[in-house]
Amino acid sequence: MLDLSTKSSYATRAVYELSRAWNRGVEKLTLKEIVSKQDVPLDYMEKLLFQLKRGGIVITIRGKNGGYALAKSPSEIKISDITTLMENPVKRLNCLVKENSKKCDIFDYCMIKYVWNDAYVAMNKALSKYTFQDLVDMESKYAAQVKS
Repeated sequence: MLDLSTKSSYATRAVYELSRAWNRGVEKLTLKEIVSKQDVPLDYMEKLLFQLKRGGIVITIRGKNGGYALAKSPSEIKISDITTLMENPVKRLNCLVKENSKKCDIFDYCMIKYVWNDAYVAMNKALSKYTFQDLVDMESKYAAQVKS
């Protein structure tokens, strides 16, 4: 229930790669560049980038030299923005939504739903703590430590 799908994983990797480019002053990346740097299937990544575009995370640059870019600064995009966009929390946490109680015969007296809710809230809190700029900064810090 609290696992994240490959959609979230791959979409996060795409936004991370675009964040790295942003920090290097690179305006956009092509689909092939993102896929090659993050080792994600091309067709799948294209669908995820479309979802990220609809969610306001990325923009597309059309034309012969087109590609994808972030719609806003990496410091404004949290990891939870991506996971919330890619996952369907209501579907994954059916028993937490009163409207879905008809799907569960023990909804009214089941106490486990409160544990699931606490776990879900904790996971979201952890994912909300980090921006993509934080990841880029961590990479720089790690690289500096490795060189020392």
